[in-house]
Amino acid sequence: MKEQFNDILERDEKIVKVFKPNKRKFWTSTMLVTFISVIWAYSALLGATPEEGETFDSRLFWILFAIATGVVVLTFVLVRIFGGLYYQKRLYGYTNKRILVRSGIIGVDYKSLEFQHLTATVVNVGVIDKIVRQNTGSIRFGSPSSPIGGSSTEMTNPYNFAHIEKPYDVMREIKEFIDTQDKKVSKKK
Repeated sequence: MKEQFNDILERDEKIVKVFKPNKRKFWTSTMLVTFISVIWAYSALLGATPEEGETFDSRLFWILFAIATGVVVLTFVLVRIFGGLYYQKRLYGYTNKRILVRSGIIGVDYKSLEFQHLTATVVNVGVIDKIVRQNTGSIRFGSPSSPIGGSSTEMTNPYNFAHIEKPYDVMREIKEFIDTQDKKVSKKK
């Protein structure tokens, strides 16, 4: 998996470790969010009642029901296709200089955060992580230009290792590596 980051590595940069999101946790989260969104939209569409004095048109109901069911099925098919493409390209890693995030659906996008700009880290183990029992969670890395806020910034923070196994161990490993890199730099001075 290390070769997936070759396009963005600098000359003297080496990949230390690469991580892939936990597949079960990824799909559980993706399908749960899709299911809740679809059920909400489906119930809003079919929950409309006739105005007072109007009669219930059963033919219109069945037409709306068929359309809504088609939209639901199409939504799940599209989520499965695009989710699969997203999962296939999603990788996390760190080098001797920075944190790396690889993602994308059609193309491949890379995000990186140099260790010298890393100012905050947060590990989050949520309810879904506990439900799937895969020892998963998310690690968010913050910087002055991309701070870590409340839970609403989880999706907007680009330096997010989502659905990763053993998040506390990974966080500890990265922090220890950064500390050893800092000590090496200090000794050279």
